[in-house]
Amino acid sequence: MIGRNRVQTITEAITLQYANGKSMARPVGGKRFSPYIGFHIEVGRDDELDAHLRAARIEQIEIKHQRQGGAEIVRHWALGEMIHFHVVTSGPVAQTVAGSLGRNAHATAAAGIGLRWGSNDRSRMAVRGYLDLLARLNLIRLVQLSVRSRMSDALLAALLDHGRVCEAADTLIDRTHHPDLVTFHELALPLGPGEEEEWGKGETTTVVPFKSLHPEPIDHDYIQRLWRPDPVHQAALRDWPGIQAWASEYAMQTDERNAHDRGNVSEPESVVS
Repeated sequence: MIGRNRVQTITEAITLQYANGKSMARPVGGKRFSPYIGFHIEVGRDDELDAHLRAARIEQIEIKHQRQGGAEIVRHWALGEMIHFHVVTSGPVAQTVAGSLGRNAHATAAAGIGLRWGSNDRSRMAVRGYLDLLARLNLIRLVQLSVRSRMSDALLAALLDHGRVCEAADTLIDRTHHPDLVTFHELALPLGPGEEEEWGKGETTTVVPFKSLHPEPIDHDYIQRLWRPDPVHQAALRDWPGIQAWASEYAMQTDERNAHDRGNVSEPESVVS
């Protein structure tokens, strides 16, 4: 039988960015910009999000973005150097970005990981999930973290380390209440600054990529602290088919299309290699 398809709905996600020290920022109303490291979300993109973060008294900052024709100063919600992210994926299918593409490209998309080669053979990678901060504010909304080039390696490394912790959790949880494997979204992935690194060829730039902040080893108390709230689990099960459809579409997009959709502005400093 041929059967009949159901159209997959791809939900819009809140854009989460990470500044690796190449962005220049200042407090709102401040006079001097300085290198900024941390996670942030642009103000004014989502009224519901803005209302929740404003009520929670989350700090705002101004980031200087380089655009065609000059710099633009944009307000963002400053989420700090560390976040806890319930990433919705079945996990990486390879140890490297290159290995996740090619013959594994379909499996990578099916795992809910957006990945492709962009212009100049630079990789682009993105994942979706739920911020623990927003969940505690009773706002269960999909968030998308996108990176490119060497930051793709950093994100993949963080996902691989999170897989290690999920595997450890399998041996620590009460199997009478949770007989299935611990999936990635069921534990919050702590992301924060790693060590300073010199990136580039010839003239290098000092950057601070993020990394998984999971400790070694893992114990039961640690797993309990990171365990997902029930609404996050329910949302992940609901959104999973749409995330897979989004990842497949992401893999087929081109940089030219993205530039057109962004109004031909440059990438945020947070995702620059």
